[in-house]
Amino acid sequence: MHSNIEVIGEGEVVVGRNVSIAPGVKIVFHKPARVEIGDYCAIGAGVKFIVNGGAVSLGDWTTLHDDCLVLSTHGVAIGQHGWFGQNTVLDGSGGLTIGNGVRVGMYSQIWSHVAAGERIEGCTLYGERPVAIEDDVWLVGSCIVASGVTIGRRTVALIGSNITRSWPAEVVLAGSPAAQKETLSFYKNVTPDEKWDMLNGWLRDLETELGIEKLSDADGTLAYRWQNGDAAEVIVFVADDARQQAVTERFSGATICNIDTKAYEKRFTRIEQRVLKALSNNKVRFLSA
Repeated sequence: MHSNIEVIGEGEVVVGRNVSIAPGVKIVFHKPARVEIGDYCAIGAGVKFIVNGGAVSLGDWTTLHDDCLVLSTHGVAIGQHGWFGQNTVLDGSGGLTIGNGVRVGMYSQIWSHVAAGERIEGCTLYGERPVAIEDDVWLVGSCIVASGVTIGRRTVALIGSNITRSWPAEVVLAGSPAAQKETLSFYKNVTPDEKWDMLNGWLRDLETELGIEKLSDADGTLAYRWQNGDAAEVIVFVADDARQQAVTERFSGATICNIDTKAYEKRFTRIEQRVLKALSNNKVRFLSA
């Protein structure tokens, strides 16, 4: 248990490795449940989890900025590399599933339930319906997502969008209620060679910034070393599975990142943390196996 987390009620809290947690974080259990915070996560000051049942899980590298509120009755599952701005509300009363690489700007609200007037008096504004937000969705800021909605991967909702129905993948939304902006698209096709060139350039920029040293620059393989005290730590980037098999034998104990699959196996080294964090903002996000 991290010293900056105050736990109220009966429940299990599991905190991964290399996690940053600011003061004033509260987890309130109204019913026994489990909250799991993955490796390399960051939790800001004043973040609160109110758990009335259902497991809550945060994948590796996920960030909840200051004063976020997480509600769970039927569960909240957040993938890796999530980013949630200040004062965001994540409601799992009806169940909330969020994929990898989802970015949600500050003051946004994602609701999986609605409750208002008295049902005994005939009020129909009551219900719980699960919400699913797929990989790499971006809610720019001050967005509202209604219960029962599914948002397809790589969809971008511009600031102030009020999303009241489900949308497919790779659309751009704006307005209240949100509507598709058919003339806008924020993704383009990138070839494997272009990806490799971009990665090479970013790592070259990080050599001075992070103090890493290039070991090799073979076709489809980039290896870097960082001296951590008496130990030399290594991170290797490969272009595909075939090169990964060869590199695994050559660089025993190194963190190996596959640009094709976006996968890596955690070694919990400082070079792993420093380099992958530097790349993860909006360059490339590698996912732990």
